[in-house]
Amino acid sequence: MKFQNFFNRQTAVIMLLTLGALLAISPAGLRKASVSSPAEIAAAITSESDHITAEDLAARIIDKDPDLLIVDLRPAEEYQRYHISGAINIPLSRLFEPEFLEQLDEDRTTVLYSNGGAHSAQAWTLLKQTGIDAYTLLGGLNYWAEAILNPGKPGDLAEDSEVLQYQFQKSASAYFNQGGVDIQQKPAGQSPQPPKTNTLPPRKKKKKAGEGC
Repeated sequence: MKFQNFFNRQTAVIMLLTLGALLAISPAGLRKASVSSPAEIAAAITSESDHITAEDLAARIIDKDPDLLIVDLRPAEEYQRYHISGAINIPLSRLFEPEFLEQLDEDRTTVLYSNGGAHSAQAWTLLKQTGIDAYTLLGGLNYWAEAILNPGKPGDLAEDSEVLQYQFQKSASAYFNQGGVDIQQKPAGQSPQPPKTNTLPPRKKKKKAGEGC
């Protein structure tokens, strides 16, 4: 009986050590990020801080934001037919494989998108539960095509904010439909300023070892 108890304890210790080693070498073990609770996730969705608009994303791409990481969650064949400028392809079904998960740099602003908003929202929720921050593209690629690639002219009774938004969308459309030509260099003159959208907070940089609080 004593031998059996010793064997069980020894087996348990070995299992714990093995599990610890696996966590240490896994992406989850390396990230050391705080996992978001369901209440925190619900609060982010309610406050609409979980997404970025098509106009805001377009402005960041045109400005060549170096901290921007755009992830296309669609299958590879759909990505190859068309994708947003600068986006990398990580299919949703493979998002949590180590080789893809490691590409989600915590020091960059990660934007997820799919055709609509469902799959990117699901991916966002799963990533938040593992402690990885990201944003979803509001309306997905469908709204991107409608608002940025083929914007519709507002009616005569449109508010000033709608007119300004259309002016930016039209300029952005020229940029993305002509291979990324700088809209500020086009002969039509000075491009309108992008409309005010939800501004993403700056991502906190990790402190290096030895730095103070």
